[in-house]
Amino acid sequence: MKLFKNLLFLTLLLSLLQGCRQDVKIPNYEYSMPASIQALRKVQQKESLVFGKTAIRGMVTSDAGAKNSDNTLLIVQDLVSEAAIVVQLGFANTDLLMGDVVILDLEGATLKEIEGELVVVQLERERIQVESSGNMLRPKTTSMATLLANVRYWGPILVKLDKVNIALGEDGKLKGRLLIDDEIVEIMADFKEGSVFEGEDNPEFVEAMVGIARLEGKNVVLVPRNLEDIQVGLKELLEDFEQGSNTNYDAKSMNFVTGSWLVDGGITATSTADPKNGKQSIRLQGTVGNSKRNGIIAMNFDLKGVKTIAVSYGIYPAAAETGNVNPTVFALEMSKDGGASYTLVGTTEIDNKSTVLSTVQFPINAGFSENVRFRIVNTSLPFANNNRPRINIDDVHFNF
Repeated sequence: MKLFKNLLFLTLLLSLLQGCRQDVKIPNYEYSMPASIQALRKVQQKESLVFGKTAIRGMVTSDAGAKNSDNTLLIVQDLVSEAAIVVQLGFANTDLLMGDVVILDLEGATLKEIEGELVVVQLERERIQVESSGNMLRPKTTSMATLLANVRYWGPILVKLDKVNIALGEDGKLKGRLLIDDEIVEIMADFKEGSVFEGEDNPEFVEAMVGIARLEGKNVVLVPRNLEDIQVGLKELLEDFEQGSNTNYDAKSMNFVTGSWLVDGGITATSTADPKNGKQSIRLQGTVGNSKRNGIIAMNFDLKGVKTIAVSYGIYPAAAETGNVNPTVFALEMSKDGGASYTLVGTTEIDNKSTVLSTVQFPINAGFSENVRFRIVNTSLPFANNNRPRINIDDVHFNF
């Protein structure tokens, strides 16, 4: 009797479990709705894949304006994770800019693998909303070996490679596909015809190269976005004129932190009246008719690839200078032939009522391998005694 009851209980239990199993229905997700680029990269691909409504935030890292990438493709990178995705546009991109934070609504789009890369396709323009512009994303500093091992998982993220050798092409220019290496591993870098790199000399070695890591089958290709992605030497250099001492206005060469400079018609000024950063600046005058006092500060050396120069300046606050009715002006001039000749970069008028230094920035945009040097010239109208009004020049900041 007891055995019969046990068998009856087991039969009822099995029936109940069977009924429960039949009642449980595994949902069929018609649409995929990833919440981030990292999650998007983990979506299982299939022919029937269609995305539902999403709000994926990311930053545009491709630079369509520099023309070194296909302007029908958009590269969007996750803001926090090492993950990026290619978005295939059905149009030439002109308004989605590098540095735009965008919201991607993938509704109706799908995901395909093209030459080893995951690509979002069939995404309509109105489903890409710009949240903010002018943002910056720090590239991931990595090695070529690490990049090769991980790019399939990261996607086309923005990377920085240090100390890169660049193989020479046919004409010594940054053009076409060029091998780059870090003396351990080599990959390709792409410099498209018609891009901002066209005509740029190949420096053969750079301190750093930034670019988007693209996959082409099993090959990794680094795509620098613009000229700023190529760091030939130093990123910046500051001349503060803190070294050395000179109390005579006659011309002489002086050694400062960046190298030798000609100070022609100027002195190192340390008085409390002289505007300066630090302990001293250059008080620059110049005397018309005196060949030893031309009112010039000039580099005796060249620099490569200078992009901008910032100069700090002020007025020496003596009565003659502050009461001068004529403009007090200096000019920045540039030489490309070792100082044999100079051309004007720009001029700046000095406020003779100000008691502090101001700063002006001049665009230079020298080529990667282009040697240039500069001089600052006091071009103010002289007083009756042929002396020009005294000005103070301090920090000269070079950016490359």
